Amino acid sequence: MPTTVEERELVLNELAAILTSYHFRSSKRYPALLRYVVDAALDNRLGGLKERTLGVEVFGRDPRYDVNADPVVRVSAGEVRKRLAQYYHETGESSSLQIELPLGSYAPEFLLREPNVTYSNGEPGRLDSFPITLRPRRILMRAVLFSLVAVLLIGSGIAAYLHYAASESGDAATLNLWNPLFEAPRPVLIVLGTTHPHNMQPPSQETTFMDHVTNPYHHVSVSIAIALAHLSGVLEKHKKVYEVKESIETSLTDTRSRPIILIGGLNNEWTMRLLAPLRFHFAAEANGVQRIEDAANPGGADWMLDSSKPYLSITTDYAIVARFRDPNTEGPVMVIAGVGPYGTEAASEFAQSPQHLAELAAKLPRGWEKKNLEVVLKTNVIGVKAGPPILVSSALW
Repeated sequence: MPTTVEERELVLNELAAILTSYHFRSSKRYPALLRYVVDAALDNRLGGLKERTLGVEVFGRDPRYDVNADPVVRVSAGEVRKRLAQYYHETGESSSLQIELPLGSYAPEFLLREPNVTYSNGEPGRLDSFPITLRPRRILMRAVLFSLVAVLLIGSGIAAYLHYAASESGDAATLNLWNPLFEAPRPVLIVLGTTHPHNMQPPSQETTFMDHVTNPYHHVSVSIAIALAHLSGVLEKHKKVYEVKESIETSLTDTRSRPIILIGGLNNEWTMRLLAPLRFHFAAEANGVQRIEDAANPGGADWMLDSSKPYLSITTDYAIVARFRDPNTEGPVMVIAGVGPYGTEAASEFAQSPQHLAELAAKLPRGWEKKNLEVVLKTNVIGVKAGPPILVSSALW
């Protein structure tokens, strides 16, 4: 444990600078791993930094998962080491502290880069309560370069193979999920949930333009916008034409005999209508509790969010990703919907991620791509941001 607040803040400030750099900010997986191991070191929990523990705590794996078949922790740790080396090589000259993740270990090291700094114990450049090592700048940089070269030379073959295998299986899983929509002759209709209160009436022909654009019926949340960006990116990559409409402006005629994507859960009437007969569907209670119900096990799963609580107290959200052929619309339907906004965002990440879809495909029986599919996801809310999606249940029919 740190002996002073200043010592702990030195590490936390350096971590914050790293995670906001372009080397890390575009990813969710690598910052999550680095933040976890640094927090564990500061809390004197180094004994728990094992591959299986990290797989469960950081990446949401089942406690019994096969670490050899799923090397997510090792691959992610290698990427963290590479990005740390790049960060300090390009932008770390002004840092008084360097965070490293040594090869062969998940326990971070904190290296002082300025030997003139003096701390509370009177010893220059050393925090006596940490596993911190003071090295002269030249020796330190040689060690960093040596470690980087070792990673590149020793791990390049394995990393290249893993990347190729993951890419191949991920691309196949993506096509298996999305092909019914890609292959449909008509453009995809994306139907967005809006943030309207349930007791409001939709606009009429007498509604002015100003009232229309300021009406809550017309509002789309940031989470819905993020989901739209994720999903439209997949469609554009595969050159599939699409159009976008709000749920309150979408009629049954609009949805007939064409592929549709429904974004949003309880704020999208089409999601509620088409999921209602399926095993996993949404329900809202009078006390503010909103949940995903499992028709095969009523009351058995606690996939819920209490909307009456302060928003900063929400730490978990749940979502449904579904792909099925609906008898009413007579076309393929994809649903990307959370109990709350965090779930919707995490679900959209899941549906467009080759890696997540490859992991899903590995857990489903052969031939799943020809069947209707529902998946329930969990996401841990970090601050007010959705964490990575975690698979909790699935159904085929």
